[in-house]
Amino acid sequence: MLKTERLELSNKKKKKRIIWLISILFIVAAGFATFWYNKSYLALYYLAVKYNHFKLNDKLYAKNRLVNSTSTYGPYNVSLYRKIKPINSNSSGKPFMMRCAWSISSDSLCKYKTAYIGNYTGYEIYGMANDENKYHPMTFFSITTNKKALVKDYLDALPAGYEFDEGPLYVTLFEVTDKESPIFRK
Repeated sequence: MLKTERLELSNKKKKKRIIWLISILFIVAAGFATFWYNKSYLALYYLAVKYNHFKLNDKLYAKNRLVNSTSTYGPYNVSLYRKIKPINSNSSGKPFMMRCAWSISSDSLCKYKTAYIGNYTGYEIYGMANDENKYHPMTFFSITTNKKALVKDYLDALPAGYEFDEGPLYVTLFEVTDKESPIFRK
């Protein structure tokens, strides 16, 4: 009888170990799947922590390549973005960023001999739709703009069922710096 009880106890311990092992494997797999699904957002949060050393109201400057470079189409402008949201709150659409009808003129920046585009007011990570309506997450800085360099630009058509949010204007993390440009093109 004692041998049978030991065998039953041993089988119960094995079953508990197997259940614990399966549970741990499931948790690890779920964690890995969550990480894999969100890896682009996690990478952007990492970049935001690493490169976003700005404090509220710090001055933002356009990178030198945007201010002083030109293309066959003319000088570059710093694109500004606005958040757009679904008109119907029951919609399955999600908010994302879209280039708006305003930009910062590099000609104006060179004219006034400053790369100052505005003051930092915060950051957000949102998707930006491409031509195939696939969302690519990016880090955006919200800014109060330098009105002297603000120019009206062309406006992409809003997707059906969306409207502009009443929030601030944004610029991408990779277009700004905390340093003034040392030179300006004529």
